[in-house]
Amino acid sequence: MMWDQAEKLRKMVQSSSGKKSSSVIKANRTNARVITVTSGKGGVGKTNFTVNLALALAKLGQRVLIIDADLGMGNVDVILGCSTPYNILHLLEGGFSLIDIITEGPLGIKFMSGGSGLYNLANLDDLQLTRIINKITLLDDLADIILIDTGAGISKSVMNFVVAADEVIIVTTPEPTAITDAYAMVKTYVSHSGTAVLKLVINRVMEPDEGNIAADKLIKVALKFLGLTISSLGFVYEDSNLVKAVKKQTPLLLAFPNTASSRCIEQIANRLLDRASSKTTGVKGFFNKLLGLMR
Repeated sequence: MMWDQAEKLRKMVQSSSGKKSSSVIKANRTNARVITVTSGKGGVGKTNFTVNLALALAKLGQRVLIIDADLGMGNVDVILGCSTPYNILHLLEGGFSLIDIITEGPLGIKFMSGGSGLYNLANLDDLQLTRIINKITLLDDLADIILIDTGAGISKSVMNFVVAADEVIIVTTPEPTAITDAYAMVKTYVSHSGTAVLKLVINRVMEPDEGNIAADKLIKVALKFLGLTISSLGFVYEDSNLVKAVKKQTPLLLAFPNTASSRCIEQIANRLLDRASSKTTGVKGFFNKLLGLMR
């Protein structure tokens, strides 16, 4: 299913400032929360979690936009069942506005492909960067929460997106190798002098004790050896329905909304709203910091 609805999105943007939610009282702020979702290794379900978290937040009245920052392996569009031919570098071309490169998905969530464009920002001159930043900061008016879905691992390109964010969600699984890789990512983050608020999600859990033990282990080790505080957002159960949802190109929360894993993600969304960071620099702050790290 495709959501190529630029005109509809334009109308939505014009009226979104007056949209209110009865279920969530939004904070009186102008900057969007920019949250990087990352993992120490691939195969832990990070992108599926990101997409379904976006839907859960949308159900709670939040305006959510996902930026796919996974170079070469980005598949947010596949999970959403939508696609876009544009990325952030198209903002340099005449006639392209921010609205033109954004695709609308289910429940009103929005999607923007970063693609290679995000990584090529470092090669632009100051005038080109100014043009892009001036356009991209309009995202603060479009979204309450922006989720940056990174690649896996601890490469410099991935860590730039982690360090630049105000908040970071680390997704891992209970497997010892996954926990070890998540800790390696946290260590690298500390070595980069990161200052974001770190939150942890244990994915693909078979039973509650497994998730709680894995989270407790990583949190305690990070505090003891790195002096770093990480808070747990909870865990998500392993769910065979996820494979079915991916094949249908329909996110889990829409294809199977009553499963235990869907309810877990909805609980995490509620906790995320309850634990909003007090330091929110918004889109401009994020991209200015990102560009500083890239150059």
